[in-house]
Amino acid sequence: MKCVRRFLGAILLAVMLLCATNARSANRVFRFEQWSLFIETTSGEVTMLYGADTIVSRSNAVWGVDHHRRAMSQATTYRTSVCDHRDIYGEGKLISLKARYGEQRIEQRIYLYTGKRYLHTELEVSSEHGVALNYMAPIYCPHTYTLLPWHTQAGFYSLFVPFDNDAFIRYRSNAFGKAAQSYGVTAFFDAGSQRGVVMGAVEHTEWKTGIKATTSAHGEHGGEVGSLQLFGGAADAVTRDKLPHGKVVGQSVKSPRMTIGIFDDWREGMETFGDQCATFAPPLPKMGGRPFGWNSWGALATKVTFQKAVEVSDFIHDNLQSRSFENEGTVYIDIDSFWDFGFRADQHRLFVQHCHKNGQKAGIYWCPFTDWGGNGKARVVHDMDYRWEDVYIRAKGEPVKFDGAFAIDPTHPAVRRRIELQIKQFLEWGYEFVKLDFMAHGAYQSDSYFDPAVTTAMQAYNQGMQYIVEQCEGKMWINLSIAPLFPGNYAHSRRISCDAWADIKNTEYVLNSLTYGWWLDHIYHYNDADHIVYNGVSEGENRARITSSAITGVYFLGDDMSLQGNAQTKAKVVRHTTNAGINEIARTCPSFRPVTIAQGDRGSDMFYHRTDKELYVAMFNYSPRKAVKHLELQRLGLSAEQQYNAVELWSGETAEFKGEIEAEIGSKDVKVYKIEL
Repeated sequence: MKCVRRFLGAILLAVMLLCATNARSANRVFRFEQWSLFIETTSGEVTMLYGADTIVSRSNAVWGVDHHRRAMSQATTYRTSVCDHRDIYGEGKLISLKARYGEQRIEQRIYLYTGKRYLHTELEVSSEHGVALNYMAPIYCPHTYTLLPWHTQAGFYSLFVPFDNDAFIRYRSNAFGKAAQSYGVTAFFDAGSQRGVVMGAVEHTEWKTGIKATTSAHGEHGGEVGSLQLFGGAADAVTRDKLPHGKVVGQSVKSPRMTIGIFDDWREGMETFGDQCATFAPPLPKMGGRPFGWNSWGALATKVTFQKAVEVSDFIHDNLQSRSFENEGTVYIDIDSFWDFGFRADQHRLFVQHCHKNGQKAGIYWCPFTDWGGNGKARVVHDMDYRWEDVYIRAKGEPVKFDGAFAIDPTHPAVRRRIELQIKQFLEWGYEFVKLDFMAHGAYQSDSYFDPAVTTAMQAYNQGMQYIVEQCEGKMWINLSIAPLFPGNYAHSRRISCDAWADIKNTEYVLNSLTYGWWLDHIYHYNDADHIVYNGVSEGENRARITSSAITGVYFLGDDMSLQGNAQTKAKVVRHTTNAGINEIARTCPSFRPVTIAQGDRGSDMFYHRTDKELYVAMFNYSPRKAVKHLELQRLGLSAEQQYNAVELWSGETAEFKGEIEAEIGSKDVKVYKIEL
């Protein structure tokens, strides 16, 4: 009997041990409001649900150098914990997953916030002997799962967001089934219901962030994700890099903090994402309302001179400023590239004074991170004991050149001295606005930097931009031209696209950027649609081009309005830029939202903005033939049964709408409706 009891006792102990082992290997479940997190404590896999929707499935964090990578599943001794947490984004819970890989300590943190439809996550790797990494993916899902359940049959899409706006790059919507890659942020959405998931990086201090995914629209339950990476360490032709991402080094290395959220309208999700970025990197203090003005590159370009700039100032003062082309009583007259050939040094103060006499502010142009001169061995950088070749960004020893200019190291003392002297000169002349161009050159990865503490392109870019801001002393409006999208805390405004000119193709190009990048004015105070050029195209194209600017942001003209400028063009400028209704949009409205997406890399043809009292709708026709456009009012959040009164702002014609807007639009033209609510 004793033997039997011992045997039964051994069986019972084995069962108890087996149960204990199974308990240890089971998922740890953490719930907070609508969020549910499942963490597998034997592999480190993380699944994230919002309500019944799976947002991330079986993610296993990955880190490493180049292609030498490790996954959380290769670690040991997993431990989880939860605690109350508060930070700049709000309060809620912090869930931590800790593990060890050899001498490295690994921690993935997940932040849940009260009342938020998004969470944050980040990965940190530390070691007493130091860490050097150039790839960190807090989210790495190798398994297929349904991301967007079927709600409509309109189709699922992912969003391509470029790293910068150089080389006439376009945003793009990719139908599920195509490989998807984006930079900084992306959205996966249902084009019918607008429901979507937004994910990206809210920190841009050290890393360039990428999102890679494979997708399928043929899942049994909806739109499927076959694989997903949300990572710091992007470096390729789209980021303009000729080298792998630089290594982030230290006793402890952290990935960028990532946000993941699900929204009933992906457009709201993109705006919420912008707000999160601005929370981490707040925009510069405001310096007045949205700039109205003129920029010399549109028509005068390389032929800008002091005399012509003065004449344009007078033309705008005499013909436009008293007829609603102004904001808070101010118009900017901005001298673009080649001012150093068209102005003598003593003429800058005279020009600024002339602008002030006309109730205007003067602006100027500069490229802090480029060398256009060539022959770097022979030329000295200002008053420093360095030649230009000493300050070049290099890839495998060779100077990096793009757009015809050499990229230069933002951390180099000669480059910093150059920034200091040039901005000091601008301030002494009296300029209050500066357009900074080719800024992305300062964010190219280099073999090394003068500052040994800097190892990545984004570290160098942030250091250079911070120095520029400090030298401006809060006295200049900073407008970025070609520049990375992120971060947004070094400028008041940023151009949303690359260069744009007069015809309808250029308008559509700008509106491609507005279709998918309107939300950037949640990061910067204003977007910028580039100079508005009239000369050489039809009246309809003029109306479309100026409307594209008014609904985007910074509102600058670009034609030659000097005494020798084309009289017919100047007459059209006066006729169009004194339209009080269009100017009111430019003065008071943020960037318009797209009503619908466009296929591939095209621009949407309908945009809107709603206030408490009215709703504005801009409808474009890019075709060489007239077109009839239809827009259901429900898509704008209006009642299908109520009748609404409207006025078309270009023609002044009144209209009544019930159920839908039906508009006949001429060839390469636009209609803008102001609907009373």
